[in-house]
Amino acid sequence: MSIKSVEILDEGLNVFWSNNSLTCYPWFWLKDHSENSDDLHPDTKQRQIDSFTKTLEYNVFKVWLDEDSKNVFIEWDDKTQSCLSFDLLETMAKPRLPQSNSIDSSNCWNTPSEIKDFPEMTYQEVMSESGLKKWLMNIKRVGFVLVTGSPATPEATKELMERMAYIRSSIFGGFSVWDNKLDSPDDTAFTSLAIEPHTDGTYVHDAPGLQTLHCIKRDSIGGENQLVDGLAIAEKMRHEFSDAFEILCNVNIPGRYIKPDTYLEARRPLFRINNKGEVIQVSFNNHDRAPFRLENDQMNKFYDAYKIFHNLANDSSRQFEFMLDPGKVLTFDNWRLLHARASLSGYRQLCGGYHNHEDFESRLRILQ
Repeated sequence: MSIKSVEILDEGLNVFWSNNSLTCYPWFWLKDHSENSDDLHPDTKQRQIDSFTKTLEYNVFKVWLDEDSKNVFIEWDDKTQSCLSFDLLETMAKPRLPQSNSIDSSNCWNTPSEIKDFPEMTYQEVMSESGLKKWLMNIKRVGFVLVTGSPATPEATKELMERMAYIRSSIFGGFSVWDNKLDSPDDTAFTSLAIEPHTDGTYVHDAPGLQTLHCIKRDSIGGENQLVDGLAIAEKMRHEFSDAFEILCNVNIPGRYIKPDTYLEARRPLFRINNKGEVIQVSFNNHDRAPFRLENDQMNKFYDAYKIFHNLANDSSRQFEFMLDPGKVLTFDNWRLLHARASLSGYRQLCGGYHNHEDFESRLRILQ
């Protein structure tokens, strides 16, 4: 959108847009958001301007438009200049509170049959130049992608993960290889026991954003994996169990991880929402829930709400079940989907790791 004209007022600059809309930008905001090379570093895009040492009141000398560069220039009475692009002014035309990114609920699924355009891609496709964007967009859309035809090696899996971003370190290390025959397992995931639907990292302040799993060796019976769309459960509870939904948005549930040399604990609601009430993270792990107590009536209401979520998550009709065989790599959004595993007998070896959610979002922004 282009700018037709501007008008200088005492309170700010009126910008008349080509669609006949009007925006008034305060003078200090314009000074603070200047994009010229003295105010915004051209390479790092970090602020260079010191907005608050001097007065918050600025007197404007003149304003002009440059249609070729699509910039608005302002000269102040101290002879300094500010430059703001048409794009920035258009993006900021409507005042709004900064919001944390919500999960797109338009493609949430209550049952596997509701998954549109099943998110399965080949390893070769994801590793191609054009496949990376499709891989990430599918994760954003549905919450997971199954990649088939991968070499059943840690090296190939690590290479796949690094297509997205660097691999996050955690209490378990960075990229890891493990099996179900450890003498002293650090977590139920490293055993043959069944694991109920959960998200990882309820005991750290910043839970892992995405997880990748690849079963590179399997000589076992059982061990089927399940995925559940936590966002779909959130929206169901918002509409059908509104009181329970509110409780799970407001009670900070503690999670913990304990070893002889480690005691991690963090607290967050099961549904983390932004200022608009949109869900930005689902966080649920009954295995790692730490002791806490509310007033008796509040505790009973919490248990009732928690049970509703628990029962919905464990409803087999809501679960997409599959077997992670060698060559099949799963990547899923740990802030949206719950994952589970049936018990197994025999041997299997896996590899994988985590990504930060902000790195996933960053790569998507770059590709879009």
